[in-house]
Amino acid sequence: MASRSTHLSAGRAPTAFPVDDGDSRTRFAFLAETSRCLADSLDLETTLATAANLALPHFGSWCMVDIVEADESICRVAVIHPDAEKQRAARDFYREHPPGRDDAIGAPRVIRTHHSEFAPVTDAGVLDGIADPAHRDVLRQLGAQSFLTVPMRARGRTLGAITFVSDDQRRYDDADLLLAEDLGRRCAMAIDNARLYGQAEDARRTAEEARETATFAAQRANALREVADGARLEAEVANRAKAAFLTTMSHEFRTPLSAVLGFVGLLIDELAGPVTPLQREYLRRIGNASGNLLRLIEEVLTLSQVHAGHGTLLVEDVDLSAVVRDVAELMMPLVGAKRLALAVDAPETPFLFATDAAKFRQIVINLAGNAVKFTSAGEVRLSIEPDERGVALRVRDTGEGISDEEAERLFEPFVQAGPPNRRQARGTGLGLSITRQLAQLMGGDVSVRSVPGQGSSFTVRLPRLATVGADPEAQRRESDLRERRARGRVKDA
Repeated sequence: MASRSTHLSAGRAPTAFPVDDGDSRTRFAFLAETSRCLADSLDLETTLATAANLALPHFGSWCMVDIVEADESICRVAVIHPDAEKQRAARDFYREHPPGRDDAIGAPRVIRTHHSEFAPVTDAGVLDGIADPAHRDVLRQLGAQSFLTVPMRARGRTLGAITFVSDDQRRYDDADLLLAEDLGRRCAMAIDNARLYGQAEDARRTAEEARETATFAAQRANALREVADGARLEAEVANRAKAAFLTTMSHEFRTPLSAVLGFVGLLIDELAGPVTPLQREYLRRIGNASGNLLRLIEEVLTLSQVHAGHGTLLVEDVDLSAVVRDVAELMMPLVGAKRLALAVDAPETPFLFATDAAKFRQIVINLAGNAVKFTSAGEVRLSIEPDERGVALRVRDTGEGISDEEAERLFEPFVQAGPPNRRQARGTGLGLSITRQLAQLMGGDVSVRSVPGQGSSFTVRLPRLATVGADPEAQRRESDLRERRARGRVKDA
């Protein structure tokens, strides 16, 4: 017993008394009843108090139960005394003066050392180890004559201690110590089980709350997805309706406009008779206005087709050098009228590249026309060359240039750069927007670098597309994917 017991009274050993069979049966019955009591409830404080009450007839006049909290502090959960007044006084005192972790004697010391202690108060200096005079007075008033304190240990940890106090100078023996330590282990198991159960319940509640949160989030996501699907379907229906309307209206507009342009050409050629210089100027203005309106209709129709998902790709091997040179020839009248220089940097030999010929040509026309329109003096240069992704088309000019702020919005529909008082004469603001959408539909993009007063440089980078000889279904899927990506970028913009 010396290895697990600390005796506060130096030089004294516990007195061993013979234990008869009747006493053994009584103690076993006590342990069985205590175990049943501890197993009946997970309410720690009530259960421990009940177990302490059951133990009092075997160990002393009154007792105290202390447990170690999660923060390592010591909480006195029960003070049991047969005298109600004394019990009330003890509870009030310990409520105001809870045991300290570093107290010299009693439960704190046993919790620190993990060893049992028992001693009579009549030994010199036992109560003198208590620094608080009020505490010493309370113990004397309660009739404390001897102590037995045992740790409550489970799974290698001390979870608390039970202190039995006798008021008749009882000398506790080894049999008392064995029984009390057995009781301490049973109480410790009850504490440990209750705490494990509490942790399991906390984990269960947390998991349940997480499940409910996840269920709510999934329901919310489903509801939002249904709303988004409904909005998408409505948008697709609206886009189809808009595209159908624009297609019909463009046809209705283009037919009379083509007639107007045709008759204007006949009058200018004097097929219906001579015209005066003033009449010729009026006819030129009518032709220019009609041509501008026809181009606006074509641009709006192209824009709506891309938005509505009608921008399919017709991929073939195209001589890009020839396309760039053809567009340069087309621009020569406009370049000559403004006395500009037009340069083309393209391979002399055919530059074959798998792409959509019509859309690539439209991109070159839009960028070249835009460069000529905004350049008053100097040069416009078209270049085409291979790059790491496929091909790079560049259109440079020495025109007005634009600021970085304007460049950010340059590819938005109906956005025009330059002074507000000059924008109306410069176009619809759709050319660059259409150019970017066509490039994105083809798997590429357009970027711009510009310095006010020094000109601009537009770069179109396009990847090589699957040729006509490829699997038609794979080509269609690739075209649809590029189209959706292009439409997505348009919406994000």
